[in-house]
Amino acid sequence: MKIKLKLLLFLFISCIVIQSSFAQEQQIANENSVVLKRFVHRLNDPTLATDVILSQDLITAEKQEKDMQEYLLASIDEVRINIQSKDIKKLEYLSFDQAGRKETSDIDLEGIDPQQVYFVKYRKRFVFAVVIRDKKIASLTLVSKGNNKAHFVFY
Repeated sequence: MKIKLKLLLFLFISCIVIQSSFAQEQQIANENSVVLKRFVHRLNDPTLATDVILSQDLITAEKQEKDMQEYLLASIDEVRINIQSKDIKKLEYLSFDQAGRKETSDIDLEGIDPQQVYFVKYRKRFVFAVVIRDKKIASLTLVSKGNNKAHFVFY
């Protein structure tokens, strides 16, 4: 009888611990989704200057080289033009896991937590991918690494 009681108590505590860790992961995923949706809506706003989006929505190094700054602004503008040409009500926001193995197999995460990687999809096609850290966009650029793999660029 004591063994059954201990086993039941152990199972009950295990369930609570598992449920609370799942709830934390879900909360982080929801926060990251909100960050991405806010970013997309800001990209779609033609009255917002690109450098404002850069300073408020992206994580960058404190002292950034001029070439890197220009590259980043051009990358934001390219994504912005792409977003503005679409009906943003029809955009899908997917986590790395939701995107599926086939669509993500050519991305080399290089140690990036997959829970930080999100995709914007429009009519069954990926528009762009991001890495979200500390409630900001840490990367929105995928570049070819060779061997048919792509990796994220951080600024």
